[in-house]
Amino acid sequence: MTRQLIGIRPDHEFESAIDRMRPLGEGTQRRVYAVEGKDDVVIKESKGPFHHSNFVEWTIWHALIKMGEEISGNEANPELIDMFAPCISISHSAKFLMMKRFDGPIGATEIPAKGIPFWFNDKKPNAFGKTKDGVIKIIDYGAVDFYDALNPKNRNLLQQ
Repeated sequence: MTRQLIGIRPDHEFESAIDRMRPLGEGTQRRVYAVEGKDDVVIKESKGPFHHSNFVEWTIWHALIKMGEEISGNEANPELIDMFAPCISISHSAKFLMMKRFDGPIGATEIPAKGIPFWFNDKKPNAFGKTKDGVIKIIDYGAVDFYDALNPKNRNLLQQ
């Protein structure tokens, strides 16, 4: 890959960057591939006609960035972003998502007992990865309970 894919990019740029000879994993919604010439990122390719998981991860990542900002009337939460693998780029159709690469999956006993957002649904070991320093990151956050995340009354009940 001669240039970095950043932001929202045409689908064909992801197609040409995927190393189809090095698949890294597969779930029900997506396949994960290595990227030619880059060992620090992956490309997630959606299998279905609607690319929900990629779109959700992209949206959550940008919400996490916003949560770290000091905005009048809201309490910043810059710590939360450290739990998640960063999204780097998404294709126009959302069929492809480029994300920072971490080693995974982790062992079931390594899943953090505390601190994971209540709206994050997928708490299986393959949803987590590990940095070279041993820090656990959420690498698959396409499954979100939007009912819990978006309903303030429900959220207040969960926090009591």
